[in-house]
Amino acid sequence: MRICYTMSLVLLVVTVAGIAAEPARPPTEVARELLEVYGRRLDDLVYIPALAVHCRWRFAELTAEQKYADEARALIEPYLLDEKTPKTDSHVAIAGHLAFVGPHEKHLIERIAAAADHVPAAKPEEMSDAVFMCGPILCEAGRLTKDDKYFQSAIGYLAELRKLRQREDGLYAHGHLCDAAWGRGNGFPAVGVAWCLTALSEKHDGRPKLLDSYRAHMQTLLKHQDDDGMWHQVIDVPESKPEFTCTCMIGFAMQRGITYEWLAKEKYQPAVDKAWQAIGQRIKPEGKLLGVCEGTGTQPTVEAYLGRKLNDGVDQRGGAMALLFATELMTAAKTAK
Repeated sequence: MRICYTMSLVLLVVTVAGIAAEPARPPTEVARELLEVYGRRLDDLVYIPALAVHCRWRFAELTAEQKYADEARALIEPYLLDEKTPKTDSHVAIAGHLAFVGPHEKHLIERIAAAADHVPAAKPEEMSDAVFMCGPILCEAGRLTKDDKYFQSAIGYLAELRKLRQREDGLYAHGHLCDAAWGRGNGFPAVGVAWCLTALSEKHDGRPKLLDSYRAHMQTLLKHQDDDGMWHQVIDVPESKPEFTCTCMIGFAMQRGITYEWLAKEKYQPAVDKAWQAIGQRIKPEGKLLGVCEGTGTQPTVEAYLGRKLNDGVDQRGGAMALLFATELMTAAKTAK
């Protein structure tokens, strides 16, 4: 497969906190700075710190800097001494096992497969978050063990979530109480489906429908990016505030689609570049971030989603998502060489 990638460094007229934009910073530089703050602790095996640890593995592989791999290994080591199954069946604990997605080592693969074995059936009230929380761990288990049962489980699980949460316009409603397209409620399926497509065999019979749903999602998201490169607290409410994490997640998903040629580069690369430009303006010294939505469960109305607080400062969720975006851009640049 031919993969080409050129990161355009263009001057975009955007303003963040009243400061005019500068040329986009290199993703490697940004990721290195973020890793000084994020992915340094793994007090609980849950998705937010685990995702940052996964990015530490990725950064080590991309830069061949062994110290980052050593740091990631030290963080997961206490959990390798524990039992092989997740302590709970909660989605955040299952996704916590993404911390083990790094080196292809037998004991790590066993932990990933054990977590995949504990993915519960999708419930009618499932949030769109579950696409990310459970889909990638199932597909990674299939990829690493070469056992098709995990791929079959993933295909069925994701199909059920599409039926429950993907709207006719391609966006995802976050929960069952209203059809609001919350920002991170769309970031989760964007990342989750892109990750699953990467792990899933191109010949798998469940792939075409999954790819179609991904493309429909990306197509609609593209229409809702603002002129500064951001996506918003509620995707299809342009008056809502620009939001940091969903922009990182959607940028990741689009870049992966470009890299693997699921999406047309000429159509989507400008959107990714604008998103990275905007995110870079919102990353300040010492890992401080601007405009990260607080944790959010299912809300009853669009107005409730609009009222969720956006935080500035050091934010573990925001840092993990920024690392995900930065390392994806690094991967694309390396693949193109």
